[in-house]
Amino acid sequence: MRKPYLLFPLTAAILTGCGMQSAEDATVANMSTCEKVMALVDAHPNKFEKIRQNLQSTRKITVWDARYNLVGKNCQIWGWGSGKTDYMCSLTSPNQETAKENFTKAKELTQACLGSSWQLTETPRKVGNGIKAAFSRPNSDTVVALHAVETRGVIKEEWTTYLFVGDANSDL
Repeated sequence: MRKPYLLFPLTAAILTGCGMQSAEDATVANMSTCEKVMALVDAHPNKFEKIRQNLQSTRKITVWDARYNLVGKNCQIWGWGSGKTDYMCSLTSPNQETAKENFTKAKELTQACLGSSWQLTETPRKVGNGIKAAFSRPNSDTVVALHAVETRGVIKEEWTTYLFVGDANSDL
């Protein structure tokens, strides 16, 4: 037998949760790109707790979907190694020229958002064919890194531009 008095609180909780998420999504939609970048930098010390959703775990890495996408679609938060956490987005391009254009635009915008207290270091990637730009600042574990990387497929070659906010990873 159904108990209607139990359905009301459950329905109210679901509707309230949806309303809160919609309010958060509306707030994010109204944020400028620089406000989003700075919000991610500020969220890193707390492992991006407030923007994580839909946990997916494997033996070596824990992955959450991110509540909002800064670049491309399907941004994620990666928990890996000894307590490291990164926000990661990617944008696939049909060729190296387009990926490098995206990389350069993202680098210039990020530099404008972060300001002069952040130091830019540009290097070739250690893994794969590509380039890397990393923004860091003294006394901070948070790094904003951009990568343009060749991503060879079985049928065609593509390039992908990645944005990371989180812990420094000198292996890439």
